Amino acid sequence: MSKENLPPADGTHPGDSTTAPGANEGTLDRASALKFGAAAGIGVLAAMAAVSRPAVAVAPARARGRAPAAAAPLNGVLDLYINEGYAKMVDDSLVYQRGFGDRPTVLRDLKPSLRIGPKVFTRNGQVVASRTYPLGAALPPNGTPTPAGPDHANSGQFMIRRNHWASYFPQRTIIAETGSTVRLRVFNGLSGTHQLTVAQAGPGHSDETTEPIPPGGVAYLDFAAPGAGTYIYYDPTNSPVQRAIGLFGTLVVLDPEDAWRVAPNQMAFERQWLWVTHAVDTTWADIEAAGGTVDPEADPAVPRYFLLNDRSGFEALGHSPNAAINRAAHEESLVSGYPRQVDVRDFGEDAELGTLRGGQAVRLVNPGIAFHQIHFHGNHLWTVRRNNVEWTRENGLVDDEGHVVLQQWEDVVELQPMDRKDCIIPLKRPPDATDQVWNNRTEDWKYPMHCHAEMSQTAAGGLYPGGLVAHWELKSPASGG
Repeated sequence: MSKENLPPADGTHPGDSTTAPGANEGTLDRASALKFGAAAGIGVLAAMAAVSRPAVAVAPARARGRAPAAAAPLNGVLDLYINEGYAKMVDDSLVYQRGFGDRPTVLRDLKPSLRIGPKVFTRNGQVVASRTYPLGAALPPNGTPTPAGPDHANSGQFMIRRNHWASYFPQRTIIAETGSTVRLRVFNGLSGTHQLTVAQAGPGHSDETTEPIPPGGVAYLDFAAPGAGTYIYYDPTNSPVQRAIGLFGTLVVLDPEDAWRVAPNQMAFERQWLWVTHAVDTTWADIEAAGGTVDPEADPAVPRYFLLNDRSGFEALGHSPNAAINRAAHEESLVSGYPRQVDVRDFGEDAELGTLRGGQAVRLVNPGIAFHQIHFHGNHLWTVRRNNVEWTRENGLVDDEGHVVLQQWEDVVELQPMDRKDCIIPLKRPPDATDQVWNNRTEDWKYPMHCHAEMSQTAAGGLYPGGLVAHWELKSPASGG
């Protein structure tokens, strides 16, 4: 494990960083330079070159008229830039936000980089830019896996390919293969001190974290990929303010030898969907944009925008005037598939060689500040895990919050701040569909998903349904099956 925070050598190249904790100001100690240089694959000469460069003060990013140049990439290292800017909401309002971006940008940038494109840390030490995983797996058309063929034993239903389809992931996602090392270089381009923490990703469910990163500084963080599961990375500064402003993302860890399960010997899926919720408080955003510091006690959070994978309302539903937004929403957020005869408790029951009758995984993640209640129409969800702990199927218990801890069908899945829940949606024939209707359907059946926390269905305090909404589709035989 390596954690080093370094201020930059000049105001235009955040990669020229030279100070480590415990070293003299303006110098990187030789051992630390060699350690991270070897880990990152940059070699002894490049690592030691950093030792000889003196550090100088840098103006706050907000005072600069143009973004500094991006740092020279390091092999096997993912660069994250802490940026600020204005993000468009579903009603076309521009709201101040921060984020971990792919490149350095400044406040007034017309296209601020506030979230990274999906990246994959592989076991062989590479960082691969990819919206899909497993790498090289077949891409489901428009996000929807096509079936292996009809299920002759069950009218209007289909057999599903086992271990075949890739899954699409939204922005802000980092995927790490088990056995890999996650190596991050984090640049703070803002005028305040910030930090990056990966919650519960360390030994014994401890956090992996940088130290506080000063304005204009850079920090290195490397750690062994934790067990297969879902984790949140975020800025804990003045919690929960910075993650509410946008400094968050998701780390998904998968076993490349068993990539169609949430964890080895646990629930299998046809493909998986990552749903990340976010609530935007414009009052908090305005305070931080003006250079102030939010006091969550004095100014309690009152969110006005609610997002799923950074989209709201008609954009989250894939019905916007923008074809690119619609396609991304369908690939990343629109749960869809062909109906199958399924008992999800069997998690990938073999019915025919090379096929399965299992459902699809939905990873629900809430790095935000609002409590959500995720409700699907048409099918219930079977909740399997919470915060990477698999629930038992019998002899459950009631936790300290009064919740039943037991794998079960749920009409509404509660999602508290910082919660991560893994569920299966079976994609099965709805129980109220009569034979005549079921056997004569020629169109896809579309069902809504919405949050039962009523305020989350609006935008800007009143636009309905402009908030945390989505839908899922049960495909018909006429649509390609």
